[in-house]
Amino acid sequence: MSLLLSYPGLQCILENLEAVKRAHIIARAPSLQKIDKLIPVRLGNLTIDTDWFNNELTINKLSIKCEKDEAKFEMNGKNFCRKGLASRIDKMKKLVHFYIYGKANILVDKFNLQSKFRLHSLLPDFLPVNLKFRLNSLDAFSHEDFEAAISFIDTCSLPLKTVVTIPQLSTFDNQVVKSAETLYLKLGHYPRVTVEDLKKLNNNQTVIFKHCRYPRIDIVPLIEYHVETKKDIRTTFVISTGDRDFINNMLSEFKLAFGEYRSDLDGVDERFIIGSSKYLIPINNESRIHVHAIEEPEEGDHWKIVIKPVSGL
Repeated sequence: MSLLLSYPGLQCILENLEAVKRAHIIARAPSLQKIDKLIPVRLGNLTIDTDWFNNELTINKLSIKCEKDEAKFEMNGKNFCRKGLASRIDKMKKLVHFYIYGKANILVDKFNLQSKFRLHSLLPDFLPVNLKFRLNSLDAFSHEDFEAAISFIDTCSLPLKTVVTIPQLSTFDNQVVKSAETLYLKLGHYPRVTVEDLKKLNNNQTVIFKHCRYPRIDIVPLIEYHVETKKDIRTTFVISTGDRDFINNMLSEFKLAFGEYRSDLDGVDERFIIGSSKYLIPINNESRIHVHAIEEPEEGDHWKIVIKPVSGL
């Protein structure tokens, strides 16, 4: 004799059922469709990738590429396609509606936006205006997608665990950026990160500047400001690059400004760049800053300068 599931039991099963599998089960079970809308859906990974020729939606392990005349589905090594569908934008709208839209809460661990070669984001074109995601992490390839994504983030998500984006002048005033636990800023050709920009990031636990080569980062003036005012610095800054000359130039700035605070940093377990200077800079009676350069050959940005606040005790 089979036993019927209680509502709490059914709710627990549906909420923790893999999202793609859940969507297909619900589509074949009309009796569950009303209940389904009341139960949160959990997505481990949601990626939207757009360029001039294709739109691609990835939900967990399911990848759907919307081309001009067809939609290609791939999951666990299996492929199939559907032809004769609507425009690429309409395809994306239908896919979002089928797999995501209409749930009480949409919980997303990692939301990745990979739009390329566009002057504006396509997100508003195929995401319903009232759609909200509860996120842990946001990774936006373009600043345009980042700005568009803000309106789709449930404020209950804040602070996000991780935010990855390309900065613009407005980035440093954005609450999503300023409150993120770990912030990755891909600088590229961004001209300069000023002291005032850096001050606005004092609530982040860690800020990592990626792909540094040309831009100036006013990290030395920021430390000088904290030394002068004796205000605690709460954020760990990491400046990473594949350009050894960039690292050498920054280390020269530290030597000129803080040469008297050179230290062996005994007890710090890091892969220091051989021959590079290390510093222990006092801020006040309770706070100091470690500054050191490390090498991580397995990563794209091999060299990093780490600026880390530590207890002064």
